[in-house]
Amino acid sequence: MDSSGASTSSRSEKDSLGWMLDLDLTIGDERNMRDAQLAKGENINLVLELKNDSDGTWPRSAKTNNIPVDASESESASGELPLGDGIVGLYNMGNTCYLNSTIQCLSHTPILRDYFTSKAYLRDINTTNPLGHEGRLAQAFALLVHNLWKKHDRHGPPKASNPNTASSTPIDAPALTPKTFKEAMGKFNESFQGSEQHDAQELLAFLLDGLTEDLNRIQKKPYMEAPDSDGRPDEELADIWWGNHLQRELSLIVALFSGQYKSTLTCKTCKYESSRFEPFAYLQVPLPEDDQITIQCIHYPMTEEKEIAKYSVRVRHDGTINDVLLNLAKILHTDETGEELSDDDDDDEDDGESKSNGTDRDEAGSSEDKDSNKGKGEDSPKKRLLSEMAQSMAVVDMGESCIRKIVPHSWALTRLALHDSGEIPALHVYEIEPVAPVEASTPTSTTDESKPAKYSYLALSQRKLDFVSGPFLHPFQLIVFGSPQLLRVRDLEGYTGRDLYALISERMRRYVPNAPTHDKSSSSSDSNSGNDADTLEVATRQTRRGRQYRQKTTIDMESVAGGEIPSYGFRLRLVSRDGSRCALCQWYSCCVGCLIPCDDYPAIAMCGDSISIDWHLSVDLSSGGFGWKLGSKSESSGLSVQTSPHAKALIRVKKHSSFNTGGKKYGYGGSITLEECLDSFAKEEKIEARCSKCQEERIQTNRICLWRFPPFVMIHLKRFQFTQHMKRKLRDLVVFPLEGLDLSRIVAPSSPAAKTGDDDTSADDTSQDGSDEDFVGGRFHPLSRENCGRTESLYDLYGVVHHQGALTGGHYVASLKSEFDGKWRLFNDAQIYELLARDVIDPSAYILFYVRRDVKGATLEDFWDTQEREGEGLTEEEVEKLMKRDRCVIS
Repeated sequence: MDSSGASTSSRSEKDSLGWMLDLDLTIGDERNMRDAQLAKGENINLVLELKNDSDGTWPRSAKTNNIPVDASESESASGELPLGDGIVGLYNMGNTCYLNSTIQCLSHTPILRDYFTSKAYLRDINTTNPLGHEGRLAQAFALLVHNLWKKHDRHGPPKASNPNTASSTPIDAPALTPKTFKEAMGKFNESFQGSEQHDAQELLAFLLDGLTEDLNRIQKKPYMEAPDSDGRPDEELADIWWGNHLQRELSLIVALFSGQYKSTLTCKTCKYESSRFEPFAYLQVPLPEDDQITIQCIHYPMTEEKEIAKYSVRVRHDGTINDVLLNLAKILHTDETGEELSDDDDDDEDDGESKSNGTDRDEAGSSEDKDSNKGKGEDSPKKRLLSEMAQSMAVVDMGESCIRKIVPHSWALTRLALHDSGEIPALHVYEIEPVAPVEASTPTSTTDESKPAKYSYLALSQRKLDFVSGPFLHPFQLIVFGSPQLLRVRDLEGYTGRDLYALISERMRRYVPNAPTHDKSSSSSDSNSGNDADTLEVATRQTRRGRQYRQKTTIDMESVAGGEIPSYGFRLRLVSRDGSRCALCQWYSCCVGCLIPCDDYPAIAMCGDSISIDWHLSVDLSSGGFGWKLGSKSESSGLSVQTSPHAKALIRVKKHSSFNTGGKKYGYGGSITLEECLDSFAKEEKIEARCSKCQEERIQTNRICLWRFPPFVMIHLKRFQFTQHMKRKLRDLVVFPLEGLDLSRIVAPSSPAAKTGDDDTSADDTSQDGSDEDFVGGRFHPLSRENCGRTESLYDLYGVVHHQGALTGGHYVASLKSEFDGKWRLFNDAQIYELLARDVIDPSAYILFYVRRDVKGATLEDFWDTQEREGEGLTEEEVEKLMKRDRCVIS
């Protein structure tokens, strides 16, 4: 080995076979490249190169003028890379799909790609910017773009695709592993270290900001004050803001992606209007939502004449459970009487608007009007009727054939939303015994009948004995099946065991036809009606005493589901919420539920208990297994009953005409257009801010419009929403145009007093960086007087970042349109597929990449001055030293 650090070789350097080992290539690609060269009968000489510790240089850097990425690829005499087709995938290194999809879309931005592949970026690297990364982020991004757009040898000819099935046709394309870039991103931003999931928009924002600072031609940023309008025309004020921005930020990233907002604040008190013209790099548009959402309900009636049915009701998105029940009561009342309650609907909507806009009204008068209207609504007979019907219904948290808990009427709907998707699941609504009205008593009345009744809630589940294949201890076990029931019992303390059996038998008769669910003996279920306070107190003490001396039941007892046939065909036991074990005994006692005796003593059940209805084997056989043949398949649905018996019950539930009609529910619904999203973005909103004229905090209106159109615009659809109570992902289908997106619908109009024409532009409005003679950029350069950014508003789509899946766990892919053949392709990490244009529009679209029509076909020189400037930028050797990349060279 000589002093330079390289071993000597007997062969001449031109005969040796050499290349740089590219860490971004897979081992298979490296091996194929070597095999192709060795097939020619050439030999390989290995050269070990050692970095100079003193200055960090490499000995062979003096012999070459380029940063080698793949020595097998020769560059042109001008140093520019012969471009490939860009159809190269990126391997997923563990939750890096957000990075892969974003890089693919940026690398398919033509001007940005040419800027890095031609190495023009080297003349703009700013190593002294404290807000940048000393040019290392730009260099890492350049190396990755270089690898994506160099010519790659395919393993075989591309397969011919069928135009009708192009969306399912994979492409035989190479793929790279962006390991170096991923590690660099982790060094520049600690949040991108590791293999955690990230938002593609957050990466895009960080990458654009970092590239802007690394390539900023402004070496020292001056301090610029934000000017106020002061009655000046919008054109003059906008140019001042834009010029101030370019005196601090001047890079190709700004030239390609920067636009300008016009934000207007209007004081509601003094009507003073102030405008700001701030720059932006991408548009973040909200998805407009309807104030009304659709909630699905499954209603369980008390009477046998009515069937279990599914309903859909419309309520406000910030409503409560009580609002759902009131709207469901309207539907039930209409079905029973045929009377439409349209007036009450309007009153409810007015109340909702008053609730949402209450802060916008004047303080004193509006509050009194609101209270008076509320009182009138409560006194109306129709509203009182609906309120009584709502109080006779209860929403429960439904488990698998069991009731976990009762949901309070005051709960907000957002508390029921699913954690991952933000959807509100179907509500299970039970009709329960109505509350008897409290009669007004005279002051001299001392009878106990004037006291309000006490109501208790009981959750009922059903169990039957079933054979277990391969038993561990016992060949039989109790299986929970069917639909649970909810009872509201008046003065439960006065019920005897026989009364409770009779009440439950009456409710279960509809579910078990041809079964002995009534008592043959003469027992009154109304024995509790004449009890006085002393009797109830004694009954309560006896109930508590009965729970202490309860009868335990284990699975090996004959009385579990066999033995003597009970009078009602079942036995009642106190069980846990899911019905799997006893609610009172410890788990090690193996009790399946303490028995509630069917006798004339006070029942041991108390408010809030879960009671299991354990059917006798004879009833099971006589009713044909209650229609539940465990382990069989449903002919209509093909579902396994054993997997989810309660789910099968819901499949057979009748659907009301209101089901799945109207509006959107959380996370789903009809499609919306991108134009509607843009209108929502530019919608006027009310905020509280300090007025420059009043010098006090005032209610003001704020409206944001576009003033300057960027050549390339990235539109971020805000699908992820985070509030104090919930977080969710909006899955609405946003229909966006593939061609001809017109942003003029949200552009701010020109000032009426403004002058038009080139002749009206003063000499002082020239470049902020120098005179016209010094300016050598193209017509789309940000300093060009020809580039006003308000002449062309039509855009065409060329890339989409999609987010598939839920909020907490999803996958990013990219859809890209090739500028060479005009075809759409889906980049799913390392896999690439042909894609039909119509399949680009789907509910997973997240970030849209548009190009302005007048810049299509433009070159890099039209946007940027690529000439060398003395004393600025870096050479390739300096960039290589800056990166200090350890490498292994095979030559």
